[in-house]
Amino acid sequence: MLKDRIKVLVGDESVLSFAKKCGIGDSLIRKYLNGGMPGLDKTVQIASACGVNLQWLATGEGPMHPGEERGVCSDDFISISRADVRLAAGGGSWNGDNLLVLDEIPFTREFLRRRLGRSNIDGLVILTADGDSMDPLIADGDLVMVDRNRDTLSDGIYAFVFAGMARVKRLRPTILGDIEVISENPIYKDELLKRSDLEDFHIIGKVVWCGHHFS
Repeated sequence: MLKDRIKVLVGDESVLSFAKKCGIGDSLIRKYLNGGMPGLDKTVQIASACGVNLQWLATGEGPMHPGEERGVCSDDFISISRADVRLAAGGGSWNGDNLLVLDEIPFTREFLRRRLGRSNIDGLVILTADGDSMDPLIADGDLVMVDRNRDTLSDGIYAFVFAGMARVKRLRPTILGDIEVISENPIYKDELLKRSDLEDFHIIGKVVWCGHHFS
């Protein structure tokens, strides 16, 4: 959908900043992000300001950027390291920067741009979920892509370390400075990490993609 392609272009930029770049009012950009359809003139403005093909923006067809070929060749792929870390979704360990890389998993650059709003793989790593507490969102054995550059806590799915154990859960900060640890699987109780216990807490990064595993 057009709104999804605009979201890719906005990326981590604020709506106000994006609107100024495009020369369009921020209220209109918010309308488009909510499903409103821009006219041809506004679509051209957005495509021109962001340096993308008008056809791609309007229809999703063709390459995103001018000069790109539609076919796929080796240069269209970029590999992300899969580390030997299992994230407890139900124990796991984390060795910081001393990660053992098991292999490299290729993704197309177009996938990273469209789905993640990324032009590079800086900070991205793939880890493995272990357990069923995040079912059905993340199943046992699923591959999860973690952006280690996104380590500022907000409501979202994160890989983190607490008391030496690497885990993946939904985290929600509270107004008192505590952190709610929430499982997707209703058979597991939610937890509360008190502010006084957070010396043993460390965010690995935010989960930005999950590859489901089928047995």
